[in-house]
Amino acid sequence: MNSVFHLKGLNGIRAIAAFSVVAAHIIHGLEFFGLPKREGLEMAGYGVTMFFTLSGYLITYLLIIEKEKFKDISIRKFYVRRILRIWPLYFFYLIVSLVLLYFLSGYEITGNVLFYFFLLANVPYILGFQFPVIGHFWSLGVEEQFYLFWPWVVLKVKNTLKWVVVFVIILMGLKVLSWIYFSKTGNNVPLFAIHITRFHCMGIGAIGAFLVFEKNEYFIKVVTHLSTQIILIVALLFCAVDKFHISYIIDDEIVSLLSVVLIVNVSLNPKSLLKLDNKVLDYLGKISFGIYVYHPLVIFLLSYLIKDYIHGMSYAYQYVIISVLVVFFTIIVAAISYNYFEKPFLQLKDKFARISSSG
Repeated sequence: MNSVFHLKGLNGIRAIAAFSVVAAHIIHGLEFFGLPKREGLEMAGYGVTMFFTLSGYLITYLLIIEKEKFKDISIRKFYVRRILRIWPLYFFYLIVSLVLLYFLSGYEITGNVLFYFFLLANVPYILGFQFPVIGHFWSLGVEEQFYLFWPWVVLKVKNTLKWVVVFVIILMGLKVLSWIYFSKTGNNVPLFAIHITRFHCMGIGAIGAFLVFEKNEYFIKVVTHLSTQIILIVALLFCAVDKFHISYIIDDEIVSLLSVVLIVNVSLNPKSLLKLDNKVLDYLGKISFGIYVYHPLVIFLLSYLIKDYIHGMSYAYQYVIISVLVVFFTIIVAAISYNYFEKPFLQLKDKFARISSSG
């Protein structure tokens, strides 16, 4: 029997995270339009960290409830659900993008493309030979790799919360050691690998899920306190204007902690200062996977269609036109994809859910 529970506001978080990435990648993609190349915003990385944390939280929460209710976890059904959610759009976009790259720009399709087909897109990203318009698949590769072992951890480990805490501490320790190694040798590959493969950020989300499930009064009191919420809002505003930076070593980890605070407040706190449970954010959150997947290709194709028409306008006008059109067409494409391509797979996915969330 399928049990459903509702966590309000989570689609709002997905929408915010998705558009954080889109906004930053529009800046990255200006060179497609013949505009001066600019550094992207850090909010792209922070948006992905929010996705990772939310994924770790929600997946863990569902697994805990399933284990509590049925005294076990159906690993087979877990993987079927993940495949049905990720793979259809992943491989559809991958193939379409490679075809368009080849025929529109003559981009050479090398053997490195196999990393993408085997869900290892984070490897070329770490090593610096990622493909255009599919480079963002690194985050999906990280998530799929996390899912390979995570349900087994929740199922088999007795004191799972303590294990996850140790897991996060070890990975943070390795990040510090990699930073020391980089500072002494100039080799940033180990540090960048840990930074990109943010299993510990998903682990932080998982810790939040365990504490909420166990109704830890101290944790809930702290994260829902008014002062904590004010700190959260101020930090989010700094992230939005690309001014949030403490140290490379802990920036994403702090954003991950803030994401847990955000998740708990919008989903469980009736006195939350932030209200993300509305129809617009809910719908954008539902199609957020498509928004994340399609937006680089939208940027790439728009550059072919409008570059010559906007050439000669002031940079400010060009930035506005590009941003508006990218956001508009990304939403349109994601909505069409959700309704006419993804939804049948999602409906099939629900048939394999023992516990599901309507949030």
